[in-house]
Amino acid sequence: MKKFLYIAAMTLLLAGCSEDYKDWAEPQSNPQGAEITFGTGAASEVGLIDYALLPAGTESVKVCNLTNPGSSDTTYYADTYIILDGEEYAMTNDGQMDADVLNKYVVDHYGRATEQRDIPARVKWIMTNGKTATTMISDEFTIHVILAPLTIPDMWYLVGPGFGDGSWNNRGMEDVGVSLMPMYAVPGSINILKHVGYLAARRTFKIIHNPGESEQLSMVDGVIALNNGDGGNIRVSEAGYYEITLNTDTYEVTIEKVDIAPSVFTQIGMPGDYQGWNPAENLMNAVNTKAENHDWIVKNFTVSQPALLKFAADGTWDINWGGGEAFPVGMGTQNGDNITVAPGTYTVMFNDILGYYYFMQEE
Repeated sequence: MKKFLYIAAMTLLLAGCSEDYKDWAEPQSNPQGAEITFGTGAASEVGLIDYALLPAGTESVKVCNLTNPGSSDTTYYADTYIILDGEEYAMTNDGQMDADVLNKYVVDHYGRATEQRDIPARVKWIMTNGKTATTMISDEFTIHVILAPLTIPDMWYLVGPGFGDGSWNNRGMEDVGVSLMPMYAVPGSINILKHVGYLAARRTFKIIHNPGESEQLSMVDGVIALNNGDGGNIRVSEAGYYEITLNTDTYEVTIEKVDIAPSVFTQIGMPGDYQGWNPAENLMNAVNTKAENHDWIVKNFTVSQPALLKFAADGTWDINWGGGEAFPVGMGTQNGDNITVAPGTYTVMFNDILGYYYFMQEE
């Protein structure tokens, strides 16, 4: 019996040694993940981008040809950006960027002149799987752009105690013609805006770009300069009529006192064939309610078919302004030809000293 137990124990011991030997001969392991590699991206020039030749409603423009970097790990994808003057702008993976964004960049950095601009650029790729990311930058290339000539003015507005309702309200388009006094394009020059009106002594103001936004022209270190709301008020020292002129390309502002004695009207109408040519109807609203008024506005003015009209003072034809084919901006003159208005809905603005008018298309 003891011999049998001894043999059984030896058998179990040998079996255990056999299993240990098997583990040593075929060791267990956890394989390491394969190293992730990325391909090389490249960007190259495309042809000239001429905004005057783009179809109406174009939302994006191709700024470069792209070869996007790939990844050995298919969970990675590329977020693509264009780098202009150190700033990054969103771009699609086929080299398209927002047409309005590029247009604004050119205006802000080069001005509005319609000449070719050659802009250095790079492409930035961020390869990511949502958890980790790596960045790649292309070699420099050039974007060639020509802006389209303006056909309507880039509007700016006067605000302050000397204009409109005398408040500083700048909440949006609802304040245009209330606290925001429009400036007008000088005939034949879309980038030169002008306003003439009366200012009491020591009146202050600023010049606002887009209603509801902070970009403005106001006093910085003793001069009128472009800023984002941190400038001081512009001030006139004595009462009188002032001509304020703005070059929207250079942001140069001139303020000159002018020796004039304009008529002051109680109402301005817009008689035309759409309403039977009655000068006492379709009246505009006075903009300046705190001082002598020479600016007029009407909103939501709609004509469903081409219309002819003029501006007329105080309900008669004695003083009237016509501008002929000049539309949507122009200068009305005494007994001038009828203004031809295209179908649409407009905010109409008129200055009775200059005779300048603007039919601003409403969205």
